[in-house]
Amino acid sequence: MFKKSRRRRSYDRFEVLSSKSSFTYSEAFKSLRTNVEFVASTENLKTLMMVSTLAGEGKTTVSINLAIALAQNGKKVLLVDCDLRRPKVQRYLRIKSTSQQGVSTVLSGTSDLDNSIGYIEELGIYVMLSGPIPPNPSELLASERTEKFIEELEKRFDYIICDTPPVFVVADALALSKNVDGAILIVRQDFASKNQINEAMDKLNAVDAKIIGTVLNHYNSKIDSGYKYDKYYNYNHYYEYYQR
Repeated sequence: MFKKSRRRRSYDRFEVLSSKSSFTYSEAFKSLRTNVEFVASTENLKTLMMVSTLAGEGKTTVSINLAIALAQNGKKVLLVDCDLRRPKVQRYLRIKSTSQQGVSTVLSGTSDLDNSIGYIEELGIYVMLSGPIPPNPSELLASERTEKFIEELEKRFDYIICDTPPVFVVADALALSKNVDGAILIVRQDFASKNQINEAMDKLNAVDAKIIGTVLNHYNSKIDSGYKYDKYYNYNHYYEYYQR
């Protein structure tokens, strides 16, 4: 069960995609889902990592809602919090779990996969939290164990969506890139500089990361295009997380 926090924090202002979402918000993620499914079907992609240049570009928001959108289309989807430094999925979804198991414990060999995956029935998605913050995130994500970990997940799920740390700041996403099928770059409008974005792209290209697309987030224009991938407002709901 989830325990409600009395203190309002910045991550309270987050909208989970649902039947109550506005038409514009829903259609944005349906459009993203359609594009992802098209590329996935033509190029045989199952595991995608969501990357950004800097923190604060809305990457976790897009990760969560893309996972939900894919699940709404009948897919079995696992959302994996691969940010082993500043994980956000548990906070954003307000998951109250006594388990300390997650990505870091599975990759370090101290827990098994089955007991590290939970299910949120209201959202229709499976979730794997980050686990305790390890001393060596990049090394864990670059390890041979990660390759086997992803291979096993791909046997169980239609899509695996991995939320990762910002590329410009740390090398974790670069380490993970060799074990995923593709990456989606989240770019917040008027946030990271062009030079920073170009440097992030250079880093991804240097490790042969396959960038399948880009999401322009926090779009703001006098002419509304209807594609605002991230909208903030007060959202207060708690989800039950069933440990497998």
